[in-house]
Amino acid sequence: MIGNVDDPTEIKRYRDVVRKAGIHGDYVIIGVEHQSTFDKNMIFRILNYDATTYINQVESKKEVYPVGSFVFYTGDEEWKLPETLKETLKSIPSEMVYFSMIGDYLLSTLKQWMQESL
Repeated sequence: MIGNVDDPTEIKRYRDVVRKAGIHGDYVIIGVEHQSTFDKNMIFRILNYDATTYINQVESKKEVYPVGSFVFYTGDEEWKLPETLKETLKSIPSEMVYFSMIGDYLLSTLKQWMQESL
C-alpha cells in the first residue's frame, strides 16, 4: 500500500516465477524475472518483489526464508543498467552505507548463457 491513510493506493506486482528451494538442507525462496527489454527501474521492482515476499512470510506467521532474485535478460542489446541499489542512488554518504539496503540481483543474459554453453 502506498499513499496517505485516507486514500491508499494498492499496487499489485507479480514475479514471473517464484519457487522454494533447498540449498544444503536450508530453504530459500528464488524469484525469477524474465526481461526482454531494458527497465531502468528494475532494481526497484526487485526490491518491491523481495519486500513483498518477506512481508507475506511474516504475515502468514510462518518461518521467514531468505529471498534471492534473478533477472533473465533475453534482449539483443548489452545490459548496461544498475544491478544494485548502490549503483542506482546518486550518492550515499559514508555514514549511511551501513544502513542502506543492499538490493542486489543476479543478471543472466541469453547471449552470455549461449556463449558459455558452446
